[in-house]
Amino acid sequence: MFELGRTYKRQALHDQYGGQRQGGISTPKNNPMVLIFTGAGGEHWGYKDEWEPDGTFRYSGEGQLGPMQFKGGNTAIRDHAANGKDLYLFEADGRGNARFIGQMVCASFDHVPSMRDGDGNLRTAIVFRLLPLEDVGGETLPAVGHDDLQPVHPPSWYWKAPLQAVANAAILQTSNAATAKEARRRVLHRSEAVRVFVQRRANGVCEGCQQPAPFATPAGRPYLEPHHVRRLSDGGPDHPAWVVAVCPVCHKRAHHASDAKQFNLMLTRAANRLGFVEHVP
Repeated sequence: MFELGRTYKRQALHDQYGGQRQGGISTPKNNPMVLIFTGAGGEHWGYKDEWEPDGTFRYSGEGQLGPMQFKGGNTAIRDHAANGKDLYLFEADGRGNARFIGQMVCASFDHVPSMRDGDGNLRTAIVFRLLPLEDVGGETLPAVGHDDLQPVHPPSWYWKAPLQAVANAAILQTSNAATAKEARRRVLHRSEAVRVFVQRRANGVCEGCQQPAPFATPAGRPYLEPHHVRRLSDGGPDHPAWVVAVCPVCHKRAHHASDAKQFNLMLTRAANRLGFVEHVP
């Protein structure tokens, strides 16, 4: 999609993909993406975006005056995974150029009570904690021993727990997190829950071609691969409404075939038809 480190003309981005041409958060109507722009100019309006030592990016929400609220672009960032949209971060130079920083995941958000708005008045701001997709985008859980990269439960839990419990974990909403470590754990928890849930939902049958899985894993489970029907990437947190479990051939077809667009539309209908277990509080 975008080349890491490459500088783009912002107007050219909107000419191609759509979305608001001003402001820090752009939500193209006809493309499954959210474009966010950071830059030194935002400090005039009380925004302070920065990388933390732990590798997370702190991004201030939109709203120039008064307390920030969850509407518009702020809601788009918070709910990007549930809405099946990729989140792309750019650094704007104030002269119409935007350098691509990377694809991100919204891990959590904080309400910061001491940020000043454009008039210099103290107000409560929404500050998102973003993680680079590559930090959470693997197809399997990190190796045992990296406690700060482990999800809430051990790997076996996702396969043995009641399906309802895994579904509930798969549709957890982005929320406040006390630390970056906790935010990362929550993202991994949700991502792994989605990955396992769709495979358990498929019950050994490809949700694309309706054929049995081609082989079994060393653990004796039917081998199927999670595929996101709207986003270009399959890594990171998702939502069961947008993910199917498919055989390797159907997965390649969904990404690379001449009829990939039509095939993904069919898979989208299948995902909507299959749905997911309703959340039980």
